[in-house]
Amino acid sequence: MNEQILIDNAGSVATITFNRPDQRNAISYEMWRNLVGILDDLEDDVAVRCVVFRGAGDEAFSAGADIKDFDEHRYDSASASRYAKAFESALDRVERLRCPTISAIQGFCVGGGLELAAATDIRIATKGSRFGVPVNRLGLTAGWDELRRMIAVAGLPAVKYLVLSGRIIDVGDAVRFGLVTSVVADEDFEAEVEKLASQIASGAPLAARDHKIMMRRLSVEPDTEKLSEEDFNLQFRVFDSADFREGVRAFKEKRRPEFRGE
Repeated sequence: MNEQILIDNAGSVATITFNRPDQRNAISYEMWRNLVGILDDLEDDVAVRCVVFRGAGDEAFSAGADIKDFDEHRYDSASASRYAKAFESALDRVERLRCPTISAIQGFCVGGGLELAAATDIRIATKGSRFGVPVNRLGLTAGWDELRRMIAVAGLPAVKYLVLSGRIIDVGDAVRFGLVTSVVADEDFEAEVEKLASQIASGAPLAARDHKIMMRRLSVEPDTEKLSEEDFNLQFRVFDSADFREGVRAFKEKRRPEFRGE
């Protein structure tokens, strides 16, 4: 395990912590590369039903890409393209993870940190959190898929505002833009993250998997008439699962269902 990325994988909820609090949890090139392997392992662990991303300490979720990498990994267009492959591979892996994902945001969530949070399914933040994509201050552009994810979450006008102004906004504006799902007081934050992750993890994992696939497709192409027959029938496949039968049986018996992912 890389000490700059901590993994707590106990039970059905796994927590990934970016562990560089002295650098506001900036994510280095090697961390992006290592994150892919970490998520591959979690993808293969059927016991994991929810993944929480967070930053160490309470100052930052992540300040984004490590500026120290620019001299070695992002100094011209060719090196930037190689860097982008590692960066985008990590964000794509976050976005396509089979189980639901939560960004637990305390403090700064900017640049690549916000782009990673946009790749997760749910974003919870404390009242003092701050958000932005100040790439114009560095003279660089955000990538196509980075923009796509943020637009899918916050809409084109909000992303234009953030990217073109470079402003850092407070949590109130982040909620208004749709970047944040819910805001929680500092004293309630840990309990709320744990509660939400547990609720998600107790749900039917096959249904969560298929919902993620369907919603990702709808975010790109909302016209369901353009679905292939195979894609259209995705909504029905859980009806052949043991989990579906367990869910109906538990409802009738007025008890909590025990889903097995089968």
